[in-house]
Amino acid sequence: MFTEKANECITHAHRGARAYAPENTMPAFHIAHELGAEAIELDVNLTKDGYAVIFHDYVLTRTTNIAELPHLQKHGEKTGIHHLTLEEVRTLDAGKWYAESDPHAQIKNGTISAETASTFTGTTIPTLDELLIFIKQSGMLLNLEIKDQTTIDDHSHTIVHIVLEKILKHDVKEQTMISSFNHDYLQTIHTEMPDMPLGVLTEKRIEQPVEYCKKLNASAYHPCRTFTTADDIKALREAGLMVNIWTINCEHELYAFANWGTSGLISDFPDRAIAAIQKVISS
Repeated sequence: MFTEKANECITHAHRGARAYAPENTMPAFHIAHELGAEAIELDVNLTKDGYAVIFHDYVLTRTTNIAELPHLQKHGEKTGIHHLTLEEVRTLDAGKWYAESDPHAQIKNGTISAETASTFTGTTIPTLDELLIFIKQSGMLLNLEIKDQTTIDDHSHTIVHIVLEKILKHDVKEQTMISSFNHDYLQTIHTEMPDMPLGVLTEKRIEQPVEYCKKLNASAYHPCRTFTTADDIKALREAGLMVNIWTINCEHELYAFANWGTSGLISDFPDRAIAAIQKVISS
């Protein structure tokens, strides 16, 4: 289904509708669906006992209440998902911080009431199983980023095998694209599942992205917005590659990238991305 959308521009809700709910949680994914996003972008990490969960950071301090739970702070402020078992991870509150920090000033500007934000308190970190059940039921597309485990796990490719197994188990292969900053993971995925669409994530400019993507058998290039030009997008699209840009929240930038022929807008504000795409279509 991702490849069927290759000639369109679609919205990828970054970590769910991250501006409107705690990132990488089920409320954020449900809101993204309600807003009309075609795809969800999210991050997969592994717990100490090998369970795949949806979480972005390598440490837990920013988006959980681990600071209030000293018995779980096994490595102090550097304690991460990989230090805790799934049972321990599920005791963390992954929603309370949203109301406290108001990361996108949505409470301050009145878009979300403090009362609504407080309802996220008690939200847990979802498992990959939970998320994939939702993807299957909703029919949404999934841009799944596998977080690089090489600095924390001697068997870092384990996460690749777990993710592929779960995708098959939940029958969401046709709805999924896998991306990663670890490009060795992409090669492993292509070997094990040659028809899985792959996205080359990069936070620095690759001088010959078309050739690089083809070398990795990737279907898509996922660059940061700060170094991506209209000429880059044109060359990649003419080569038959999808180009999904992260992370775009400014309305005029969303419009510009959509107008340049980008295949995907990865945004914390999926409603803004949808509006920009519609503006391009109607202009």
